Amino acid sequence: MAAATPRIIVVGGGLAGLSAVIKIAEAGGKVDLFSIVPVKRSHSVCAQGGINSAKNLKGEGDTPFKHFDDTIYGGDFLANQTPVKAMCEQGPAIIDLLDRMGVPFNRTPEGLLDFRRFGGTLYHRTAFAGATTGQQLLYALDEQVRRYESEGKVQKYEGWEFLSAILDTKGACRGIVAMNLRSMELKTFPADAIIICTGGNGAIFGKSTNSVVCTGSAQAALYQQGAYYANGEFIQVHPTAIPGEDKLRLMSESARGEGGRVWVPKDRNDKRQPNSIPETERWYFLEEWYPKYGNLVPRDVATRAIHKVVYEHGMVLEGQPMVYLDVSHLAPERQHKLEGILEIYEKFVGDDP
Repeated sequence: MAAATPRIIVVGGGLAGLSAVIKIAEAGGKVDLFSIVPVKRSHSVCAQGGINSAKNLKGEGDTPFKHFDDTIYGGDFLANQTPVKAMCEQGPAIIDLLDRMGVPFNRTPEGLLDFRRFGGTLYHRTAFAGATTGQQLLYALDEQVRRYESEGKVQKYEGWEFLSAILDTKGACRGIVAMNLRSMELKTFPADAIIICTGGNGAIFGKSTNSVVCTGSAQAALYQQGAYYANGEFIQVHPTAIPGEDKLRLMSESARGEGGRVWVPKDRNDKRQPNSIPETERWYFLEEWYPKYGNLVPRDVATRAIHKVVYEHGMVLEGQPMVYLDVSHLAPERQHKLEGILEIYEKFVGDDP
């Protein structure tokens, strides 16, 4: 970088973008942060279930290497193993750092961090903050960024949309063009480097759990300018969501992590209300097909299984391609941990789960 104090542009105000801003400011750089929405409304706020780290606070023998092994195996050995290994090794320290930043992680009665099971592992490895983990992480990181703002190291541009990179004659990036969505002003911003943290592009699908601002417009603009677009097929399909007329709303994996069970009636013509169908007449297909992991198989496995049951076995509910996710049997203290997602369900479905 040419400047003695480099100026970096970070596009995207979610967890990735805020993390980048913090590390740059820590190193003495200056940062311009651009976000299409207010930072606290970035799509990371919708993450619910938790964040993984092999801290082994429940004495199950979990280790960072087992975390690494589960992650590589869960990704069908397609992931670049070196950064995955580094991530798993740093996981416990990252959880401790977030804890010190003020993230209100759930705790045991003894005061230790609480951990739940998530898909693809047999260990309680997921630290969580109720059912609003993403929101709590985002708010904690934003507080750190605000501190650097007050020191003049960070300038936020909320409500600005990235339009294109500025390239010199050699193809090196020298800044960006952005638009103020309130005034429609177009403006150029110089920088020594830019970091793109604009998240996914789920809004290109008819219905998605992604925010409506997750359009992939920044990726598309950069691709048209010559950037490489790799691994575009790796778009995760979450197995559980709340269907709506406008979009899908995430039903966190934490519902299954706390003991929720996926099922359909054994009789495809059964029209009874779900709570009136005896357990002996329910088909818990994930538990039957994957007895080791049960309802906590990796997400791609759960998604394929649900797709098979619905479309190949024809087990639809009320004529719709859906299955039941049952949490009614959970103890009150477990349901309390899921209050956030249960409130979302009641708000958008109009039914008390």
